[in-house]
Amino acid sequence: MKQTLLLFFIFQVSLFTLTSCNDDPASPAENGPLPQITWVMSSGRFRIQTGESIQLVPDIEYLDETSVYVWTMEGDTIGHETYYTFTTDSVGEYFIQLTVNNRYGEVSDEVKITVVEAENTELPEIPEHSGWRYPWSGINVAEGRTINVVAYVDGRKLSSVFTANEQGTHKVVLTDEVTGQQQDFNIYVCPPAGTYRRSSEGQAMVDKVYEYMPAPGHQVNGYIITGQAYPDDCTHEQACDSVLAHFSRKWSVSLGGQGGYLIAGFDHSVPNGNLSGSQSGYDLCIKGNPFSYQSEPGIIWVSQDVNGDGLPNDQWFELAGSEYGSDNHSTEYAITYFRPEKKKSAIGWRDSNNDTGYIPYMSYWNPSAYYWQPWQMGTSEMTFFGSRLRDRSTYDKGISDIPPYDWGYVDNLGDLIDGPAGKMGYYRISNARTWDGQPANLEYIDFVKIQTGQTGSTPNLGEISTEVYYIGDCHN
Repeated sequence: MKQTLLLFFIFQVSLFTLTSCNDDPASPAENGPLPQITWVMSSGRFRIQTGESIQLVPDIEYLDETSVYVWTMEGDTIGHETYYTFTTDSVGEYFIQLTVNNRYGEVSDEVKITVVEAENTELPEIPEHSGWRYPWSGINVAEGRTINVVAYVDGRKLSSVFTANEQGTHKVVLTDEVTGQQQDFNIYVCPPAGTYRRSSEGQAMVDKVYEYMPAPGHQVNGYIITGQAYPDDCTHEQACDSVLAHFSRKWSVSLGGQGGYLIAGFDHSVPNGNLSGSQSGYDLCIKGNPFSYQSEPGIIWVSQDVNGDGLPNDQWFELAGSEYGSDNHSTEYAITYFRPEKKKSAIGWRDSNNDTGYIPYMSYWNPSAYYWQPWQMGTSEMTFFGSRLRDRSTYDKGISDIPPYDWGYVDNLGDLIDGPAGKMGYYRISNARTWDGQPANLEYIDFVKIQTGQTGSTPNLGEISTEVYYIGDCHN
């Protein structure tokens, strides 16, 4: 949901206006430092709705007994306090200037506040859970592995642990004790991991996107800055090709709200650096666009092609991040989104905890009729399965703050380092975990899945939605 083109940032800083007490201004180094203005606020974007207020709070260094605050708008003085609270019922763009002086001169900063019409607050009704929901009905598992078969029926969770001791096709049947309904799941036990391992040499960037299934979100289609993302007749295959083209240019792809994901693969097997003697131990490099006030952590999953068919239809393993196993992290989580009947409406969701919420409709950023993708329009609801990170976002007086976690997530400031492939996030295959939290001990991987990990939203930035710009093997 981050607006990534600097031209469209709502926060703008004007050039300093400098004066001094004589006709031949001296530099601060000769006379002393001028005031320095920074803003005590976590977001540099000022977009509010009519009727809302925003408090502008500067942090100013090098003040002295001569210092005076002067707030002006359209040439008129509007205040002399150390902060200014702005509110209006009129749509438009407003420029507010702060001028502060000390004995060596004065400095001015200008901010821009865009005020938009308050959105329609009518919210659609969120249905109760009904019927079966499960991530797959058949999957490939390497001999010797264990997998937990999980499904939900009418909101109730069912599961069964299966150990892949014998190659061949095996059936697991889940039975709902309340209704007596049953669902069959096929597990194809393949040769041991490594049987179909490929060379470790190849291009650094993923060479194919197999699935692009974003959850609803205001940046996934028709985003106002980049224009119409996908035409109305766009197929899923065309969308996947478009995502790969974006990666080649390091352009942004949004995964939408909680659970939205993409799956990509390499033209080779990516080795576990901790097992192959890599100095850093990093194996994957993934670029997002976190800011100091806005991280939107995405959870990473990895998989091996254990049946050798070149498709990501195999067991997935979560890469443990800093929150794995803590109260901030939940596994075997599912969330269902319901397509609204009315155009330009919020999207309701209900999850496997029976919690509910909405993806807000934000016409300012995306005026599309629906935040549902063309290749998803044939369904009235979508369910995403995976893990969840606790939402820690806050919003106060027009200011949003979405803090990062320590490490292990895409589009997360805590992972941003200057590494061999540039400034982005770097990740280790050695952090892969089995369904019960044990080290997976993967020697290599072939596929990567990235999912938005949080359910939150804020009024001015919209839903938390992981953005991805690039996925690569940092060994090549």
